Amino acid sequence: MNKQEWNQKFETDSYIYGKEPLAFIKENLKRLRQGKTLDIAMGEGRNSVYLASQGFEVSGFDFSEKAVQKAQKLAEEKKVTLETKVCDLDFYIFPIMKLDTIIMTYFKPVPRYFFEIKRGLCQGGTILIENYTTDLFHIEKDPDVSPDDCFKPNEVLKYLEGLRVLFYQETTINNKALVQCIAKKPFDKDALKYGFATHDKGTKQEGSAQLKKAEDLFKKK
Repeated sequence: MNKQEWNQKFETDSYIYGKEPLAFIKENLKRLRQGKTLDIAMGEGRNSVYLASQGFEVSGFDFSEKAVQKAQKLAEEKKVTLETKVCDLDFYIFPIMKLDTIIMTYFKPVPRYFFEIKRGLCQGGTILIENYTTDLFHIEKDPDVSPDDCFKPNEVLKYLEGLRVLFYQETTINNKALVQCIAKKPFDKDALKYGFATHDKGTKQEGSAQLKKAEDLFKKK
């Protein structure tokens, strides 16, 4: 669906997908690195708000103004802080090695964006993905979902090359064909060598200095 169609869909007081987070996120919370977290295509904010309630520093974006408005409303209802932005992925500028966790649910970007997503993770940062697979169309047809919105078998693994996969499965839940994945950015030997990556997070001032070193090293590679 295009932006106008999504705005029309979210033009309701009720939350289309509910206010509770995905079970996959709740079940794997301890696997996610706590800290600066980005929710890509956040929708109505149910996952963002939950992570914020668990101590994560969450920001999210979506190209639907109505969805972002509802995400902020939910954050206020749950009394958590959520940084939101109305933005298309084409115009979003990912930070370099600054995000502790990225979540991306029921959204499939153009393949080239996975480079930006992986680069945005800090050393030891985690990414969580849940989405439909193309097997969905062997089970039932969803008018809101097209094959281009779904991952093919093992496709996610190709895009996460270079990360350490902590959990991966393609399964059927509630008659929906899904892929669920959690991966972690490894500690690069050069990052450890030059002292801007550790298994523990430092102070904000130390983090800024480390980020500068990381950017300089990235430019050399």
